[in-house]
Amino acid sequence: MGWVNGPGARRGTVRAAFSSVRLRFGSLGFSLDSARLWAVACRNPWLLSGERLHLAGLHAMSAGAHKTAFRLFEGAALRYRSELRAEPLARVRVHQLMASACAAGGRMSPLSLEVDRALTRLDRIESPEPPFALVPAHVLLASWLEGAEDGEDGVRLAA
Repeated sequence: MGWVNGPGARRGTVRAAFSSVRLRFGSLGFSLDSARLWAVACRNPWLLSGERLHLAGLHAMSAGAHKTAFRLFEGAALRYRSELRAEPLARVRVHQLMASACAAGGRMSPLSLEVDRALTRLDRIESPEPPFALVPAHVLLASWLEGAEDGEDGVRLAA
């Protein structure tokens, strides 16, 4: 193992490190439900892959941090778009709509209709509850509608 001697490599800096040492962000999987990681990922979405940002957003949404989830989903969408991954991009956009609807008053919000429409366009989507398994979109739509009917007066607001 030798020291990395690149331009600007000074003692005590990141560049002055062992050449065989690599930081693996895949090892962060256990902490995607951490509010500290959410704060870092919202400010620096390039640190994590689109999948990790999407999963962190799902954790934030299930914990009730809807605005944070929205920002994490936006970072995941940017990553998916840059990698030209259309299906994960569509799924993260639906989750982003769900987070916005929940932040705006839950399933009774005017955005709920948009969530309904977006869910009808998908075949499969990650469940918004842990362990975030892929489920048929019509099953999630049914549970979304059921949650809206359990609200005040049982009437959903339309946009």
